[in-house]
Amino acid sequence: MSFADSARELARGMPPGKERDMLLRRAKQNEVTSHLTDWLSTPGDQTRRGQ
Repeated sequence: MSFADSARELARGMPPGKERDMLLRRAKQNEVTSHLTDWLSTPGDQTRRGQ
């Protein structure tokens, strides 16, 4: 289970509020970072990098 999944599961058990919102935000940021890292490390058309 990823951090994002664990954080979302934990947030489900929390009452609405600042802490829950921050946990969900961190989960989303972690998920986006993971997807970007995967995308950047995938071989493919690399011609646009560095331009």
